Parts: sequence; C-alpha cells; structure tokens
Amino acid sequence: MTDRGAIKMEFAAQIRGDACVAAIRETLPEAEIDVKKGSVLIETTLPWLEVHNRIEATGRRAVLTGFGGQSAVAEVNHGNESTNVRGVVRFCTLSNDSTQKGAVVDGTIDGLTHNGRYQLNVHECGDISDGCNSVGDILDSKPITSDGDGRATIRFVNEQLDVNDLIGRSVVITEVAGEQRRLSCGIIARSAGIFQNYKKICACDGVTIWDERDKSIAAEKERVTERSSL
Repeated sequence: MTDRGAIKMEFAAQIRGDACVAAIRETLPEAEIDVKKGSVLIETTLPWLEVHNRIEATGRRAVLTGFGGQSAVAEVNHGNESTNVRGVVRFCTLSNDSTQKGAVVDGTIDGLTHNGRYQLNVHECGDISDGCNSVGDILDSKPITSDGDGRATIRFVNEQLDVNDLIGRSVVITEVAGEQRRLSCGIIARSAGIFQNYKKICACDGVTIWDERDKSIAAEKERVTERSSL
C-alpha cells in the first residue's frame, strides 16, 4: 500500500541516453524515466529538494515541473528585508478525492539563524499591503527548525488543511523566541500539478527552463554570500 503521505513529483531533466537513465535509477530506483520527454516521475515521501538534489548529483540538471494533484504554492519573500528570510512552501492534496481534507506541506526556507526554532503559520488572508502585519489571524501553525546553514527543510502531513481553501491566504515565518517577529511572508497561489506544466520556454522573456534554473541558482549563491558577510 502506498504511504498516505506520498505524492507524485515530476522533474524535467537533461537525460541523454542509457547512462543517464542508469545513474538516476541508482539513486531513485522507483522513478519512472521518460528519455524522449526528458522527465523523471516519482511517487515518494521525500522532500522535493531531496529528490532534486539526488537527480542533480548524477550530473544532470533538473527542474521541478509538477507537484502532486491539486497544488498550491507560496513564494515566501515579502517582509523584513534585513532578515533576508525567503523560500518556497508547497501544498498538495493527499488524494484525488477533492472532498477529503488533508495536505502534504513541502518546502525550504533560507536565511534563518543556524539551528534555530521557528513557526510556519498559515494566515487567513493574503493582504500584504502592510507587509506581514496585515494578513489576519492564524489558521494553522507548525514548528520548523533550521540546520547549521540556516535552512529549514519542510515536509509534513497536515490532516486538517484543505488545499482548495488555501488559495489567496498566506504563509508567514515567525520567530519562536523573543518578540515572535514575523520575518517573511507570501501569498498562496494555485500551482501546476503532475502533467500540467510542459513549458520549455517562458513566454514572458523567451528563456528556457534551464536558463531560469541557472538564474535561480545564481541568485541563491548571491544571497548566501550576503548572509556570510553580515
């Protein structure tokens, strides 16, 4: 029986023949690999970042293109700029039954203190006109911890959340100690599920998904450099 917390993820990957397939299968034995399409499909309880890193450790670039069934995502990058706290949090239904509550919550948050304790809160609205102070009451709250690099890797199942009810609300990362400051927030929006995103070139600027990936990595390296200089 498949773990109730397992979800399907789809990655675009630069696969060029049998050697690439063998390398990916060695690190992800359960993955379905389509060489012609250049995709890796897997149903797993691993965080998406762990799957991504395993693919890229084989020397192939990878980009997440689909996440579960009904999905939503919050880009957490709005708030107190001095903290430089930012990341992405995804929500995905536990089953194809849209009447059933429950969601997998998966993501990463960077720019936190080393080995710190925080709260990941879902707030009632997505009004960020006054930053993270205008998002209304807390609907749900879970503790998260950061590692020695200041990154929190998030992956848990919340039986109470309804993905359909999350669209337009917000995610807030809050300190646990002291003044319990709201460090960063983002609006929850609908996102692509499995087999819903076949984009190879972004219509907005003409760049490929690989250009987008490389730009994101460059930006992340720049943020790491800024944090180390503080």
